[in-house]
Amino acid sequence: MKPLDGKSIKVKTAKRMFFPFFIFLFVGLQVQAQSNKPQYWFTYNHTGRFADRWSYGFDLNHRTNGIIPFNSSLSAARMGMNYHTKTGFRITAGYAWFGTFVPQQERIWLHENRLYEQVQYSHTSGKVNFTHRIRIEHRWRQLFTDAALDETEVFLTNRYRYLIQLDGPIARRPDRQTSFRWQVANEFFIHNKEEIGYMLFDQNRTLAGVLISPSKTVSLAVLYQLILQQQPFLKETRTINSFRITLFHQLDFRKIKTMKVEEIPVID
Repeated sequence: MKPLDGKSIKVKTAKRMFFPFFIFLFVGLQVQAQSNKPQYWFTYNHTGRFADRWSYGFDLNHRTNGIIPFNSSLSAARMGMNYHTKTGFRITAGYAWFGTFVPQQERIWLHENRLYEQVQYSHTSGKVNFTHRIRIEHRWRQLFTDAALDETEVFLTNRYRYLIQLDGPIARRPDRQTSFRWQVANEFFIHNKEEIGYMLFDQNRTLAGVLISPSKTVSLAVLYQLILQQQPFLKETRTINSFRITLFHQLDFRKIKTMKVEEIPVID
């Protein structure tokens, strides 16, 4: 067998590194062809570790229907406190505000306030990281109460979410500092009140894409997301194609680190 020279090795490495990008681009073009108004989600996700056991986190989220024109559909802000264990668990409690944009009405926003608790567990098998997350949300939602969309009322509902995420490294040149990882995830949602909709499972999200990390503190996730979402008023399930761009910013303020478990950014 003829040995490979340095140039051939570089070409093969480049092909392995960029192949997932071509797949992602192909899927994106297919989605654009199927939907005239895909959604775009822009998120800033920040976490700060100030003790071995404790950290804080917050994220800002804005969603649009299309880029040109830039039609806002939802804005959100979420914050919470995290408790870390040595066994890979992270327990969180926090608050979130969501505002849904309603351009057809004089009322611009429908407000939602949430209290939430979650448990997240991460483990590794070979080079692949697995993350499981269970989240309980107590939601005070401002909703329309009639078909004319004139009157609103605030309802308290509870929702349960389960997410599983897998991610692994993408080959890169040894002299490059920037690292690349692939990510795939699935999350489903359960409501426990009939009046919210006609199905128990009201939403499912499937995601796939890449995580680009130029440093240990900053990462950029570029993901395609397929959403199956229940529409209670229409009595049907809607398919939503969306693209998610998330900037992760992870800081560590600890002077002494006795727990050195590296945390991979998790889709939110």
